[in-house]
Amino acid sequence: MAGEKLRIFYIACGLSSLLYLGFAPLDVVALSSNLTSAWMVRAAVMLATGAAALFAHLRRDAFLHHYPVVICLVYLGWGAGVEALLMLSQPTDLAWSSYYAGLMLVLMALYTWSYLRPLHAGLAGLAVVASYVVAGLCYQRMGERGHWVPLVQNVCFLAGTNVVGAFALTTRERFARQAFLLKDALLRDLRLKEEAKRRSEHLAGHDALTGLPNRVSFLRRLGELMATRAQDDTVGVLFLDLDGFKPVNDQHGHAAGDHVLAVVAQRIRNAIRAEDVAARIGGDEFVVALPLAGQADAAIVERTRAALRKSIAEPIDYNGCSLRVTASIGMALRCRDGGSAEELLHLADQSMYESKRGGKRQTAACLA
Repeated sequence: MAGEKLRIFYIACGLSSLLYLGFAPLDVVALSSNLTSAWMVRAAVMLATGAAALFAHLRRDAFLHHYPVVICLVYLGWGAGVEALLMLSQPTDLAWSSYYAGLMLVLMALYTWSYLRPLHAGLAGLAVVASYVVAGLCYQRMGERGHWVPLVQNVCFLAGTNVVGAFALTTRERFARQAFLLKDALLRDLRLKEEAKRRSEHLAGHDALTGLPNRVSFLRRLGELMATRAQDDTVGVLFLDLDGFKPVNDQHGHAAGDHVLAVVAQRIRNAIRAEDVAARIGGDEFVVALPLAGQADAAIVERTRAALRKSIAEPIDYNGCSLRVTASIGMALRCRDGGSAEELLHLADQSMYESKRGGKRQTAACLA
């Protein structure tokens, strides 16, 4: 809106200057009794208009802050220029009875080429009409000369211009408000739809309870890691299954089980690196994908497994109760190019079951 106010003001200043300059040749015929003074008035109005435009350009914030005052003063200045031409004319000049029409142009521009509120524009328009009456009675002495009919006629035309302009401004303001509200409603609907779409996409790829990626999302990410690793790099997968989780559900209820899962998920996040990918792929089953820089980094998988086992085994407080679960963790590495994400995950799953059957120490299975 600020940019539009400035743009309209610059256009209005340009049109005003063109009109004051374009009608100057008519003074030769319509205002021949005081031609030099008439052109001085036109030049003064154009200089004042240029100064106002320069002020708006250099002091944009001040112009916008005092917009109603500045606009009213500028338009009243344009009206004063027309009235000065009227006061310079004689009854024998055409300008004496016809130049008042310039005030109608000023009034219409006031209502249609500004962003004034109807009250401010109406007061400025009434000031233009009142000043014309003062000029007609005190300087042109239309009352003393018996020219009441043209005076009243011109005042009626100016008053009518005010009425038409006020209706135009009110209508424009109403339409602008409706357009703004409609645009705001559309933008709000679009934001809500985008948020709903993002939530839907997030829920489609993530576990609602823990916020971790689900099986589908994990397999996609694991496949991307496997496809983008350098020739000497590899990918490790840890498959976690919670031991002692069923008794927690049976003894303390599903709410306690959900709490345990959420805490375990957070502990997994805290135990892995930023580049690792954790996911919940089933009831109490979690997986972690670890991108590794070469075979020498395979030891990271064992260190991460140990850190996860230690962290998960810590007591979990729930409503004053101390709950405990542990984790059986299988390991698998992609040792050479080839194989799929599903095959690597299946290999880690098998390693986890071997861990359950044979104790907690075993080497990582290798996907060749």
